[in-house]
Amino acid sequence: MQKFTEGSIEWYRAILNQIINDDMTVYQNQKDCLDLLLNMNIDLPFKDNPDARNMAMKVSRYAHTAAARNAALTGSGNFDDIYWQYLLMEAQNYQVDSGLLYLEKNRIPKERFYEPRRNVFLQHNIIGSLQDLMDDKLDIFALSVPPGCGKSTLEDFFLSLVGGWFPNDFNLSSAHSSILTRSLYDGVLEIINDPVEYTWHEVFPNVEIQGTNAKETTVNLERNGRFKTWTFRSIDGSLTGATRCNRFLTADDLVSGIEEALNKNRLDTLWTKVVNDLRSRRLEGCKEFYIATRWSVHDPIGKLQQLYAGNPRARFIAVPALDENGKSNFLFTVNGFSEKYFNDAKESMDEISYNCLYQQQPVEREGLLLPPDKLKRFFFSKEDVPDGCADEYIIIPDKNADAIWAICDTKDKGTDFESLPIAYQYGDKFFFPDVVFDDTTDYDILDRKTADILIRHNPHKIRFESNNVGNRVAHNIQKMITGKCRAEIETKPTSANKETKILVNSDYIAKHFYFLHPSQYKAKSDYGLFMANVTTYTTRAKVPHDDGIDSLAMMAEYIQNPLGGKATAMQNPFWGRR
Repeated sequence: MQKFTEGSIEWYRAILNQIINDDMTVYQNQKDCLDLLLNMNIDLPFKDNPDARNMAMKVSRYAHTAAARNAALTGSGNFDDIYWQYLLMEAQNYQVDSGLLYLEKNRIPKERFYEPRRNVFLQHNIIGSLQDLMDDKLDIFALSVPPGCGKSTLEDFFLSLVGGWFPNDFNLSSAHSSILTRSLYDGVLEIINDPVEYTWHEVFPNVEIQGTNAKETTVNLERNGRFKTWTFRSIDGSLTGATRCNRFLTADDLVSGIEEALNKNRLDTLWTKVVNDLRSRRLEGCKEFYIATRWSVHDPIGKLQQLYAGNPRARFIAVPALDENGKSNFLFTVNGFSEKYFNDAKESMDEISYNCLYQQQPVEREGLLLPPDKLKRFFFSKEDVPDGCADEYIIIPDKNADAIWAICDTKDKGTDFESLPIAYQYGDKFFFPDVVFDDTTDYDILDRKTADILIRHNPHKIRFESNNVGNRVAHNIQKMITGKCRAEIETKPTSANKETKILVNSDYIAKHFYFLHPSQYKAKSDYGLFMANVTTYTTRAKVPHDDGIDSLAMMAEYIQNPLGGKATAMQNPFWGRR
């Protein structure tokens, strides 16, 4: 064997490989492996050496799996004991799965929370996502599962571990009501204070509670400071000056129910609270964990999905009660939910509530005309494609376009947006690389911005809506682009019913229009706001702004009928002939 400096990570790797490549059904090999890992933690403290920790945890997981298998096959108490010793070491070193298992080591198996649900949580990458938060591979994780499937209890267990791992840091947890936040507070305290049911103090033997405040729903470990280890506060509770969070911000069901979910104005107000009152509490490096029923595409998780679309450090997992084959996704080994249970629930409640509560389908989803997963995406080049991109996409052709089109749905007044998408045509494919989508009321700035995009792309065909202020805008822009753009602006009034126009052109948009991949634009840019407007348009409710999708419908009509001819109904000349 190659010689390495004793105590180095290479030395430990070589010795550990020797042991695990031998026979892990031999108890002495198991014991030697564990002892070596414990010594390694002394020579190369895992807290400060992530490479050493990652290697050690990989070896430990392999060893504890073999120990558990041998304990089950032989009934050996020695193998069972060493299995738990491995888990304890892993739990003390930021391993979520092992920590959740070890917390309930002393509980009767059928009364445990985590172990009966573990396979389901692992299958749907719920535990893997929490571990990715711990390992700094994610910044945001949002989880949606049906009621009763353990999401709030999982939050309690996870928060108890986070506090033990980082007792001098501070965390903030919120929910739609003080009753729910009080429940989370009680749940964390129960795990810490009940040594019969839980082994929290075995995992964290040197961590002590310094104080609790039931009125303020705070818990503090180790240090006495202004900000507490855990603060639990409802979204409507006062957060000003109450805390900051530098480790975790968690939120559990911020939407109170279907009544709030169906009120767009209330959801907008809620999002303002999330941004201004909740997320503003974060310090740099703080991680976010959201759990909620998916009530609406405009709920906080829906807003976060739009804001972080294409960001690999944000993950959104929604697990429906029944899969595409009608099978239960939550057949826990104890107190699981069968297909019959979920189908009975479906029979006893309205469809919208069932789809939200159990299938994690927001109320508007069935009415969404062009949801994100229905749109075609493109990149400018192969170099733009991010690592691990599994989405379907196309690269825009590297040649002159057959034609370049521009259409403008002009801003009228108030909160309307001016929407001007640019389309590059290659055969029957239309690529949209740029757009103006702006609601500013400074019309001089808006006109300059509109003229600039036309000069930049120099389209062959330009059409402006001429209703209301459209003629004025077209006249002003024409003066600004004359001599700098090859096409003159044509104006055309929009006479068709807007909703009908959008509906009848949606299929053409989905089949022929290509939009930038979400990783290629920022959510708050004109392009990002435009795409959010397009993908959240619903036929189920009156939407306050439809300017983005309306301009695409206008583009579809313009492309298919550039001369603007009008179809006239006439009698079928063959009617009645035999």
